[in-house]
Amino acid sequence: MALAHLGQWLGGIPSLVQWYSYTGVFGGSLWIWVANLLGLQAWNTYQHTGRITPIQGIKGALWLLLPMGVSAWMYLTYQEKGATVDVVVIQPNYEPHYEKFSLPESVQIQQCIALAKPLMDEKVDYLLLPETAYGFVEENDVWNNAESMALLDAFGGFPQLQIVTGLNAYHDLLPDEPTTKATRIRTRAGREIRYEVMNLAAQLPMNREQAVQTYRKSKLVPGPEHFPFQRMLFFMADVVNELGGTTEGLGTQPERTAFTSRVGRVAPVVCYESVFGDYFAGYVRGKDKAQAAFIMTNDGWWDNTAGHRQHLYYASLRAIETRRSIARSANTGISCFLNQRGDILQPTRYNEPIAIRGTLHLNDDLTFYVRWGDMIARIALLASIIFILNTFVKSIMARHES
Repeated sequence: MALAHLGQWLGGIPSLVQWYSYTGVFGGSLWIWVANLLGLQAWNTYQHTGRITPIQGIKGALWLLLPMGVSAWMYLTYQEKGATVDVVVIQPNYEPHYEKFSLPESVQIQQCIALAKPLMDEKVDYLLLPETAYGFVEENDVWNNAESMALLDAFGGFPQLQIVTGLNAYHDLLPDEPTTKATRIRTRAGREIRYEVMNLAAQLPMNREQAVQTYRKSKLVPGPEHFPFQRMLFFMADVVNELGGTTEGLGTQPERTAFTSRVGRVAPVVCYESVFGDYFAGYVRGKDKAQAAFIMTNDGWWDNTAGHRQHLYYASLRAIETRRSIARSANTGISCFLNQRGDILQPTRYNEPIAIRGTLHLNDDLTFYVRWGDMIARIALLASIIFILNTFVKSIMARHES
């Protein structure tokens, strides 16, 4: 993962990394790594001889410039693919440390409604709200909630509309449902109830004849959403709870699924999940084959620092790797649209309550990266294992020979 961060660093300049649609971010990491090795080799030569050989200069220049030239050509010639959908994105702008989780949710939803209404008409296909827009929702009964009904009352006049939102949710396990690591127990009216809590995404159709679709966030943030190595680090449990994390963890699901409607198939990506290229590609290569993506996030945890911008740049890379348009809704941070080249369109400002409206293209084509994932990382891991084993065997043979 540390090696992948080298390639992630290039997210702010999408015109130079269009070839990520073949290699993913590990291709960029390899590019930077080899460039540094070539530079070190040239420096060592210069230290010993006072000059750099022509072949070293040519190799270095080709290694640096050829990928950038190919990327620039791909960027300039790429054409957006697929039919279009209209999307309205909400950025309600509630400070997460002191405001978001103390302010009544009814007030927050009314803010979202007020921001959205001026942009709504019968051509809007999706209304996108951020991660954990509201909460205390039963996973299998999303409509049985005052905030869900407020959204229906506000936008029920648009039967073509789908509202996609992040939710704090729970699920009471039935007697025959198996427990998981995330199962919790509470007592209600003297009866023991097993349940799970999850960071949920839901698609609410304004046509009530259609079913609500849900997706459980499954790439969880260590600490706040799950407690890694819990058996080994048992002594840290009180600290994790005190800092606002969870020792029980959240409920997840084994596969990526897309939200489907009459107009298309969209990946519901929740916050941290957008950091991982191969994971994100799973929405596209999975059974539903997502044609575009929605990212629901809450980037105010970093305050107005580089953190929320870095998280946005990851979305740019995911768009390039999969050639999927993206709508991004942040509680606060930067909400925007991204096209299939990774360009950031209509970015909002930090600490700004606003709604924006844009168009996404629905692409059915699968990139090389979507089909094969992080092949460079897998090959590198295999080569490392072979190298270590080879070194180990040679050391044993050397001891026997001596």
